[in-house]
Amino acid sequence: MKFLKVNKVSKTYSGSEKSAVSDMAFSMQKGEIISFVGASGSGKSTLLKMIGGLISPENGTICFQGKELDKPEDKLIPGQEGVKMVFQDLRLMPNRTVEENIKYPLLLFDKDYQNDRVEELLEICHLQEFRKRLPRELSGGQQQRLALAKTLAEEPELLLMDEPFSNLDPIVKSKLIVEVSEIIRNQQLSLIMVTHDTQDALMLSDKIGFMSDGKLLQYDSPLNIYNKPKSVEIAAFFGSVNIFSKAEFSSVFHKKMNIKKGQQIVVRSESFETEFQAGALKLEGVVSATFFKGNGYLIKLKVGNHLVDVFAKNQLKIGDKLPFYVDGHNILVI
Repeated sequence: MKFLKVNKVSKTYSGSEKSAVSDMAFSMQKGEIISFVGASGSGKSTLLKMIGGLISPENGTICFQGKELDKPEDKLIPGQEGVKMVFQDLRLMPNRTVEENIKYPLLLFDKDYQNDRVEELLEICHLQEFRKRLPRELSGGQQQRLALAKTLAEEPELLLMDEPFSNLDPIVKSKLIVEVSEIIRNQQLSLIMVTHDTQDALMLSDKIGFMSDGKLLQYDSPLNIYNKPKSVEIAAFFGSVNIFSKAEFSSVFHKKMNIKKGQQIVVRSESFETEFQAGALKLEGVVSATFFKGNGYLIKLKVGNHLVDVFAKNQLKIGDKLPFYVDGHNILVI
């Protein structure tokens, strides 16, 4: 039995001719961390709300632990037992302290359990020293951990997170991603996250789903979705790429590629090397622009009438003429 099974689910909002989610199907195992990525309006948040039991699909079924989700219109309070969501706006109570926020979902339990559970969650989410602070007195990362602790108080088996790291600075975000991963794994939870940030998804996930115009175009491991994308759109979403027609590739690399009609050739910028390796293809061009990226430089290389993006570890001067090489295994035909 699949922990979660989404079977041919569709949703169109009132007044819209276009489906927010169309014929969506995937499954997940207990303990997995799944991320859905895609551009704004691709249907990610709508999917999350349907899985959370907050809105109903028009077609298809969603089964959680073998049981079809209850319809939100049949419940006094929409939602699904065992499934909880951390919303993008966090939904913290601004005039309650950290420990009061965590305790709020536990008010129906006896005092001893409330106190024990709050202490446990303060420790799990590294919030002990902030227990008496109000949410506005916390940093963005601390607020995110508080929202997570508040949600964990209800002991969900499946956690849903909508753009959880979008408003955080890079240093805080990188640290929080590691912390969230550890909490999810240590608590033996399952997580579905939607994000527009591919680096968050690659760092955190067991599987990634790419959505576009409400459709799931690829659902695969991070390694496969990065190295074996099923479309040019997916390849480009995960980093800087060069897209060649058959004729353009031949012009740049002086080598013919046999591809089918409608296919394109894709080479990621970071796949290029400045040192020759046996079997690698060569291109030679003139540096027309350089952009510092922290761990190296993105180079605009003029090769004949073509501009090719390549990544170099060392700074190059505009006007430099030099060769770059790419291994055949890093050339994608899509």
